Amino acid sequence: MKILNNRLYLFSISCLLFTLIVNESFAQMKKGEFSVLAGYQMLGSVQVYNYNYNGFQNVDGDLDINDAVYYSAALGFNTSRETMAEIQYIYQPTSVKFVPYNYGSSTSFDADVHYILGTGYYVKQFSRTGSGYAGLSIGAAGLVPKNTLNNLDPAWRFAFGLTLGAKFLVSKNIGIKIQAQGLFPIQWAGGSLYVGTGGAGYGVSAGTSIVQINVGGGLYYAF
Repeated sequence: MKILNNRLYLFSISCLLFTLIVNESFAQMKKGEFSVLAGYQMLGSVQVYNYNYNGFQNVDGDLDINDAVYYSAALGFNTSRETMAEIQYIYQPTSVKFVPYNYGSSTSFDADVHYILGTGYYVKQFSRTGSGYAGLSIGAAGLVPKNTLNNLDPAWRFAFGLTLGAKFLVSKNIGIKIQAQGLFPIQWAGGSLYVGTGGAGYGVSAGTSIVQINVGGGLYYAF
């Protein structure tokens, strides 16, 4: 009986210590993080139809977003030890080129690509300072021309994305993050993508969906 009581006592002490350790770990869990990222954003080609090109009607061709550097900022909040909710903004200054299939040479104009995304992440800790994460995003994508001579209008579409990455704390609050994303605006060329004047507009009545991917990295501050 004395041996049994000793074992029960040791078991109770062990449970108490485990509870204290778990509570302490949760108490040390950060509330969230702020990230700044940069990298390279690629792809972005879409086939367009019934295109009004320099006075020609119903011209088919390819509309290409040129590969370029992107910049991003994100604010995330830990919803549990393995999940995070985040708001992210992506900015890509670039140019867009239209290559007609049958009429003349290509034409291009400068434009900015914007993404505003809300993301839910699953986070997996694989060391004391490192973790991997995967996320699904939904939000909006915008293509905003810089050319004001032809009165080009911006186009915004619903978009979703997929993210894979890893992050590593290098101090108590500062860490390094690397990630890759797939970005999918829904029917970016659907409806009227651009509206111009003087016979040189970029009106699109139909098209296929577009896909962009990016790879990059940066710093984050855990708070």
